[in-house]
Amino acid sequence: MLRIAIVGCGKIADQHVQAIRRFPDCIIVGLCDRELLMAKQLGERFGINSCFSELQEMLETTGPDVVHI
Repeated sequence: MLRIAIVGCGKIADQHVQAIRRFPDCIIVGLCDRELLMAKQLGERFGINSCFSELQEMLETTGPDVVHI
């Protein structure tokens, strides 16, 4: 299973989530945006609970293999 995190949760992030979810061996483990509300809103739309405003905290907490920026 490939663990993926997303940094930057603006409008294009929806496309990242949809593209990642096309691959059965991938899971989104975290979302990060300087504005925590943006990460939380993206998380709500796609059922992703791990939302952060600090990159280092997300990396340490979720341990992703890949980070989409």
